[in-house]
Amino acid sequence: MNRKTIIFVAILCFLLLTSVGINYTLYHKTLDLLLQNDAYIVTNILEHHPELESEVMDSVLDSFQIDYDKLESYGITKEMLPYLIEDDSLKNEMITWNAVGLLLILGVILGYALHNYWIRHRKLKEIDHYMSEILRGNESLDIRDYEEGDYSKLKNDIYKVTIKLREAKDSSQQSKKELQHTLQDISHQLKTPLTSMNVLNELLEKDLPKEKRKELCAKNRDQLDRIEWLVTSLLKISMLDSGTVTLKKEKVLVKDLVLDAVKTIQIPIELKGLELKMEIPDKLTAKLDHNWTVEALLNIIKNAYEHTEKGTITITATDNPIYTQIVISDTGCGIPESDIHHIFERFYRGKSTSKESIGIGLNMSKKIINLEQGDISVSSKQGEGTTFTIQFYKN
Repeated sequence: MNRKTIIFVAILCFLLLTSVGINYTLYHKTLDLLLQNDAYIVTNILEHHPELESEVMDSVLDSFQIDYDKLESYGITKEMLPYLIEDDSLKNEMITWNAVGLLLILGVILGYALHNYWIRHRKLKEIDHYMSEILRGNESLDIRDYEEGDYSKLKNDIYKVTIKLREAKDSSQQSKKELQHTLQDISHQLKTPLTSMNVLNELLEKDLPKEKRKELCAKNRDQLDRIEWLVTSLLKISMLDSGTVTLKKEKVLVKDLVLDAVKTIQIPIELKGLELKMEIPDKLTAKLDHNWTVEALLNIIKNAYEHTEKGTITITATDNPIYTQIVISDTGCGIPESDIHHIFERFYRGKSTSKESIGIGLNMSKKIINLEQGDISVSSKQGEGTTFTIQFYKN
């Protein structure tokens, strides 16, 4: 029962009780006045003619056959007669009017109840129609209701559930598209090294000089390493996507993180003739997961190595009360403006990307950094280099 119905019923009950109370009071007041009037008339008659006491009382109280001329001789007119006779007509009239009023009130209540029943029935049919349309796949209907009451609340709740189901459906379809796109990219990434390995194996089956065979075997090994790295990286990304990664955050030296990341790629950097500079305070610490942070830094440093033919890779770290910042910059070819907004997308390969690049390293780094309550941004200028700025927030 909504608030309007409660107020309506309360008002009707109040009016009913008030009407009954007023009529009851009026009836008894009228009866008292009649009795007082009768007593006054009889008293006056008996004062003047005490010898007629028996006759007067019998005539007034028991007999309806009254001699009007005789009454007038005692000062009693015809209009006074109703007050001298015990008559239930007034009482019956009051009861009749009370009954009529009660029936009217009950009629209003019944009409209101029927009206409410019709409204509820109509609203239930509307909700049933809405649910049927949803089951048919029509999710564009708007059932929102801004009125008060349980039905309005139910309609709004159904609308919210419909929106959530629609969003879940859209998300599922988007996930399917992304999965299809990812599988196509994985297939493409695996197809290239596998095709190369098949060609190399065919060449190895031929009678070739020892040095040539060693060269082909080395190339074959490189392709195997590439496949292994791809599979390992995809497993790591799937763990990050599914939320199954549990970070073991602990207080670590930022310099140790960078050194462990550089260690893996330091020899290729030196062989390429690049200069590596590090400006990191020895005692600078941060609360991070050591292994996953090293993985994120390695992918960014590797990206700098791949896009820098000559020059310098610089790694700096600073600290303030809000965050710990690590900046990795290079003097490479830079990133075209059309690519810079897409470099963190999975399997994205820009115009300046090398043929060996797969396009998942930076995507993985961003996921790891975000998981550690951090943020990463990039700025670049073609022909001058690229700078990656990482900020790990403390709270």
